[in-house]
Amino acid sequence: MIRPTDSTALEPHERARMDALERTVRDGLRDFQRTGEALAQIRDNHLYRTGFESFEEYLEQRWGFTRTQAGRLIDAAETAKVLEPLGIAPQSERQARALKPAAKILTELEPEQQRVVGRLIEAAQGSDDDVPWDASAHPAEVRIMANVVKGLAPDTTVHHPDSGQEVLFDSLSNPERFEVIRTHVDQKTQAYHEKQEAKANKAPVENVNWTDWCVNYAAQALGPGQRIEIVVERDGSGSARAQARVVDATTGEVFAEGQGAPFLKKAVLNLVAEVKG
Repeated sequence: MIRPTDSTALEPHERARMDALERTVRDGLRDFQRTGEALAQIRDNHLYRTGFESFEEYLEQRWGFTRTQAGRLIDAAETAKVLEPLGIAPQSERQARALKPAAKILTELEPEQQRVVGRLIEAAQGSDDDVPWDASAHPAEVRIMANVVKGLAPDTTVHHPDSGQEVLFDSLSNPERFEVIRTHVDQKTQAYHEKQEAKANKAPVENVNWTDWCVNYAAQALGPGQRIEIVVERDGSGSARAQARVVDATTGEVFAEGQGAPFLKKAVLNLVAEVKG
């Protein structure tokens, strides 16, 4: 801590503002947005300077925060502020953090494009009366909406929503443009969900220690006269490629062979996959 001097002492209006901001932090620790906004103002206006040499020192000694913790709160508050005009109200710092990529894209959009994203969100919220759609809980979908709107430039070629003919996006009426945007959003959202589902259903990758596997496989599974070979050669482009295989030590007959790979580990793991069928 430092003693106040003429250069560090707060003006009366700054002292009043600091007191109000610290009350916000103290009373609003459960409200990430108010807390983050207050900390940002204290940092940006150097209101901590009367008693502390740095913002980091102020955070640690006044609130027990690290700069990283405070940074997350400030980032979350800034994200929530960007999303607020679209009716998106994250309920926690974690939700706001997940929505940050979407918010970043939104800041790159023109006001009219942002309004289109707002209309997409409204349409999604009203699509199922039984299960209300909460944008705060669907960060990926909001990001997809913003990305689609950003990507459809006036000279983008799209399919007319009625005729199916290829036309310039700018040649469509506003209702037609919105229909095209919704179609693109639906397609990309479906592809996203299919990818997530496939990822969830994918069998977990077995954690194999590739060096131990070679020794264990040799001890337990190799037949008489068989051995494991790992061959490293240059391919046609001049890069090194490794390949692992089970061969007859006398005749050279190949019993199992993994796909070539740029690394020894990957080459052996490819052989593991091959012998396991």
